[in-house]
Amino acid sequence: MAILGRSPLVVFLLLGAGVFAVDRGLDGTGAGRVITVTDEQIEAVRGRWAAQWGRPPTGREIEGLIDEAVREEILYREALRRGLDRGDPIIRRRLAQKMTFLLEDRAEAPAAEHADIEAYHAAHAERYREPRRTTFRHVFLSRDRRADPERDASALLREVRAGGDDRWRQLGDPFTLLREYADRTDQEIAELFGGRFAAALPAVAAGAWQGPIESAHGTHLVQVLSRTEPRRPALHEVRNRVAEDLLESRRRGRNRAALQALRERYEIRMPEPSAGGGQEPHDAAGQGP
Repeated sequence: MAILGRSPLVVFLLLGAGVFAVDRGLDGTGAGRVITVTDEQIEAVRGRWAAQWGRPPTGREIEGLIDEAVREEILYREALRRGLDRGDPIIRRRLAQKMTFLLEDRAEAPAAEHADIEAYHAAHAERYREPRRTTFRHVFLSRDRRADPERDASALLREVRAGGDDRWRQLGDPFTLLREYADRTDQEIAELFGGRFAAALPAVAAGAWQGPIESAHGTHLVQVLSRTEPRRPALHEVRNRVAEDLLESRRRGRNRAALQALRERYEIRMPEPSAGGGQEPHDAAGQGP
């Protein structure tokens, strides 16, 4: 059977690899000499092809798909025979990853009850705390352009307070970032302007222009337009998020338990300590890392 070249079959194989399985005729290693393709497998392929492409496959496409699957199976078995799966860190990591996915699939947590969500919210209330958010605008004075930015700031402060709503836009020096910011957290402000500026901003009352305030960039005049203080939202405001976090926490717990159950099947032998030092010998069977 000829393998099809560039056709929808190739795309189907790439997107749907693994939907076709062959009987490996196991000899204890999965590398037997018999490859059996069943009618049920072929029908399954036809159904998946139709779902993928909106039409039934042609006889040639079915032949090509079977041929490709058999080819892959032969190469896979021969690779196992030659031990190509051993000593390869990429294959080792990939197999460990697939086993992790298998454990995670089996560790699906049941839906959380309302009482469980309430308890989780109470135990992790700080996680859902809303940070302070500030909306502000500023006029920048560069240390590189001015001999005394703070003195100039005092004169500019009088001018910006006396000017109209847009007068501040024409004042100060060019600034590489924005001149207005909306609903920024203290952390975001610190990342933009530095910790000194972020620490000083909460003390600036909303309304009038104030300053000067120093930042990592230079000197600023600031007008705070609005501010929301930190708060802990009620459960009904964040219930969906809490429920998702609880389920994820349960999944992680089940994953750890499943991995520990596997680990307990193995005896872990550590190397003997070198003479004159090293850690005390111990039996590490079934112990966590």
